Amino acid sequence: MLHSTRKSAWRRSALLVISAVLVMTMLAACGSDKDEPKSGNGKSAHSLTFKDVSEGEVVATYKDGKVTKSEFDKYLTIFGISQPTYEQVIAMPQFQQMILEQYVSYKVLGSKASEKSLKKASEEVDKQLKEYTEGLKTNTELAAKVAEKKVTTDDIATFLMLTSAVVVHMNDQVTDADITKSFDTMKADFAVSTVRHILVGTTETNQQTGEKKELRKEDVALARAKEVKAKLDAGGDWNALAKEYSDDPGSKEKGGLYEKAEGKNWVEPFKKAVVEQKVGVVGEPVKTDFGYHVIKVEKREDPVYKKLSDENKEIVKSAAAYTYMEKFMKDEMPKQELKITLPEVAPTEGAEGTEVKPSEVPAK
Repeated sequence: MLHSTRKSAWRRSALLVISAVLVMTMLAACGSDKDEPKSGNGKSAHSLTFKDVSEGEVVATYKDGKVTKSEFDKYLTIFGISQPTYEQVIAMPQFQQMILEQYVSYKVLGSKASEKSLKKASEEVDKQLKEYTEGLKTNTELAAKVAEKKVTTDDIATFLMLTSAVVVHMNDQVTDADITKSFDTMKADFAVSTVRHILVGTTETNQQTGEKKELRKEDVALARAKEVKAKLDAGGDWNALAKEYSDDPGSKEKGGLYEKAEGKNWVEPFKKAVVEQKVGVVGEPVKTDFGYHVIKVEKREDPVYKKLSDENKEIVKSAAAYTYMEKFMKDEMPKQELKITLPEVAPTEGAEGTEVKPSEVPAK
């Protein structure tokens, strides 16, 4: 219930880099028609350009090149396979335009990557393609989908190489000073805290359909939360009160307890309260999208960068790299004078009124 839906630093725009690792996690369940290529002689064995897509209708032009319809269709197809949750909106013109803008930005950035970066990216792709090949043995449904779409291993390699090259290129620009600055702004994400809370919900979500409905009015929820706080301040028992009042199924049977949890797992207002509240004190009700929370921080450990897990260090580095991506998108992409001429597509049935926001397009 408390888990944050906030996108990580690389997810803040439709034009940001798709992490090859995440993409490969999804693609690994697909299939392959031949063994993966190997890099050698210190150079990339993988291309940044799809084969046999240079001719035909042009759907985008920019200073450094062009994109044909067949080329973009290939990229869009693999994107759809790697991101199946977007299958229903992938035909929407607005969505396709964002993905095409994204694709062009990758092509431009990939062309700027050094030989060292390309070699490193190629080595990563080799590892990912091995997982991809193994995936054929366990998921025949997705393997059939790849075959149906006529996506070859070379196509997958190019897609991964393009995204990997951009990730490596941006990460290679990050300095130790950048990492320190990034970590300083993200400490709340890595603070480890043991907390108790009681959620007085304003909405509830159907776990099967994802549908939300009102549970109670905000003023009613706030009054109920204040009632909980008053009882706790008077020495009330957390276990009993959580069972009676809490609408958080993940903690109500445990006295509202979340033990040794990182701040990045929580929605922003809750995380902020956990970092700022005095330890051992029941705070004033905190409002989130879920409702009102009555929180007590029992223990809080401030993070030290050297003690972070490798995964968290990568998150910090990615956030630092994002600043370079921002600069590129702001200063360099406008110079490309991108012009998109995608053909008009008839609205997809059931898609009318659906809005696809840039922040919802996966980028890591």
